[in-house]
Amino acid sequence: MGLIFKTLYVYIANLGILVTGIFKSFFKLIFKGLQKLFKFNKSSFSSAKTFFKRSIAFILIFAVLTVSVVYIISTDSKVDAVALTFDGEVVGFARSQNDADHAKNMALKALGLTSDKSLDTKELKTEPYNLKSIDILSDAIAQKIAPDRICVTEIYFDGELFCAVTDRQKAREIFFKQLEKAQKKYPAASVSFAQEITLCDAYYDAKDEKIWSTEQLEINLKILEPLEICHVNCEKTIETVEFETVEIQTNTLFIGDKRIRRNGADGSAYAIDLVTYIGDKKVSAEELMSVPVKAPVSQIVERGIRAESLSLGTYSVLQTTGYFCWPVVGLFTVTSPFGYRSLGNHRGIDISGASASGSLVVAGASGTVTTAGWSTGGYGNYVIIDHGNGVETLYAHMLDNSLMVNEGDQVTKGQAIGRVGNTGYSFGAHLHFEVRINGNRINPAPYLGLE
Repeated sequence: MGLIFKTLYVYIANLGILVTGIFKSFFKLIFKGLQKLFKFNKSSFSSAKTFFKRSIAFILIFAVLTVSVVYIISTDSKVDAVALTFDGEVVGFARSQNDADHAKNMALKALGLTSDKSLDTKELKTEPYNLKSIDILSDAIAQKIAPDRICVTEIYFDGELFCAVTDRQKAREIFFKQLEKAQKKYPAASVSFAQEITLCDAYYDAKDEKIWSTEQLEINLKILEPLEICHVNCEKTIETVEFETVEIQTNTLFIGDKRIRRNGADGSAYAIDLVTYIGDKKVSAEELMSVPVKAPVSQIVERGIRAESLSLGTYSVLQTTGYFCWPVVGLFTVTSPFGYRSLGNHRGIDISGASASGSLVVAGASGTVTTAGWSTGGYGNYVIIDHGNGVETLYAHMLDNSLMVNEGDQVTKGQAIGRVGNTGYSFGAHLHFEVRINGNRINPAPYLGLE
């Protein structure tokens, strides 16, 4: 370590000697030059005329050098600028053409004008201290165009003009005081105004009634109460977590029957919410985090799927797990499902079985018969029943002279309406059954408990 310090010391000492030598040589050269310029010897003062000539020469040389230096310094210090002029008179200097145009447009907009031919711009050089901000330039332009108007600040609440004031800073202080007062009322909250406050510069006639003093502004804010305080709090709560209900199917219960296998129980969670109030009215809440405290217990409900027969005197109708009962007595085979097949798009399902011809066709649900008769479209003898809420069923290819209902009849679920046949566009005795919702044919399988 000692060796390092000694080396550094020697290096610094030598550097100091070198710098000192340079400065001594520089000042020595200057001194010698001055000695040559001023030859103050006997010949210099031999006559007044000689002394005068040398003095004039020195003064002229010094003046030329001084002017040259000043010109170079002043020229180098100037910057490029854009001068805004009004009737040829320079109003101010902007840093760029864009700033100049912006200031000009701001002034014209504030005065309610679209253009002014007296305004112009030109590129010049000027000292940096002459460059002005856009706001200052805009105000200077407006004063030139309309010297009889004064600059005011318009105050808008949610886009609607409330008033205009001459002291912008004082108006801002009034609003800040209201927020400070609200902050004391809600110390743990973040406060703001519920309305959006906008301040815009404009130019009014000095006698305009819309111009208020800041005292008038403060008084009217208290009387009219146009502003509402919005405060946002972080609120911690223990909230209830509701249990879910899970439904399971069981064949130990008939269709339509239910029983609770396990009772549900609500859980709880520790929550932090970001709650927004306007005044004392809660307007919104956003959950920031939630930590479970007690898990909820799901409620389990058993729903019966066991089919039961609907006995209607001489015959029984099979109940299904779907919306409709089975539409044929004794026939349970679906020979052609809903959808595309070799003969084209099948818009219903075909039901058949052994000794199908003559089997009873029954109404899938209660409703009103809207059609009963012969179809020219291939259905043969068919019936359409309206069950309400846009739901209809169609029963087709029934035996001749087998229809048991007429148009306008009210039928009940499971009521016989005809017999299975082979009429219309049909290949073998079967029932063609359709379900229509708002006129659209849909797959009947789910409505008969097949899916």
